[in-house]
Amino acid sequence: MIYGYLRVSSDEQDVNSQRQGVEQFATDHGWSIDNYITDEGVSGGKDPDKRNLGPLLKQIKKGDVIICSEISRLGRDLYMVMDILHFCMEQGCIIYTVKDKFVLGDDIQSKVLAFAFGLSAEIERQMIRQRTKEGLRLRMKLGILVGRPIGRLSDSVKLDPVKEQVIEQYNWGVPLRRLAKNFNVDRNTLSRTLGRWGVMKTKEWVKNEREIRREQSRRYKDEPYKVVELNRDICRELILNDYTIPEIAESFPGYSYEQVYDTILCDAEFNPLYREHGQIKIKKRR
Repeated sequence: MIYGYLRVSSDEQDVNSQRQGVEQFATDHGWSIDNYITDEGVSGGKDPDKRNLGPLLKQIKKGDVIICSEISRLGRDLYMVMDILHFCMEQGCIIYTVKDKFVLGDDIQSKVLAFAFGLSAEIERQMIRQRTKEGLRLRMKLGILVGRPIGRLSDSVKLDPVKEQVIEQYNWGVPLRRLAKNFNVDRNTLSRTLGRWGVMKTKEWVKNEREIRREQSRRYKDEPYKVVELNRDICRELILNDYTIPEIAESFPGYSYEQVYDTILCDAEFNPLYREHGQIKIKKRR
């Protein structure tokens, strides 16, 4: 069997370009793709068992071939890539990558290449995380609140009023991507909502309330928030007068900038109020 594996990490990306490359590669070798396995909107850092790649790996046999666009499509973690390659070697399955032009089988060259490019993918992933964290810290220093405003309904909650229509279309067999587009939400949000409703039984989409609350405000740091008791009347008055957080912090010399920022960020009244005043002024300056 010859399999084509396609993966994109976000809904904005399209697997068609990968499919064309895989099909051309197979044609050049005189092969025909027997089955395509696709993971759309799925991070390469996710365990293969939580992707469609997992079931594929469980059914491969000696002599099978897997063709993918590049080695990073298999995973963005060094050990994950090595585990996948080792498993395929044990089963006698060969992996071909179109862009990298690698043939990953049971030989030392394949092991060295898998290690090198798996390491490269992991380093790139860590750098992206670091840049993201640095970007959030910069916004914090400017006085811009990160994350979703406290009290704003997530898309998953917004689907509740149309629950019957969503479930009806899902039962009709409407693809998740099309269904998400019909109701103007992200496909992953739709999947999580279907899991919360008990319609989809896939565990990876069923999140507890603590995880949902955590998503409502993206963390700009790893340590706990430093919330303090500010004088609410003074803080409210400063916000209503379009003071920015750096300016507000000057009015509370007994607290650090981070304490003032975290307090406004986590306060159900101050958070949305500040976004309508001081934060707008900051964004106009940029």
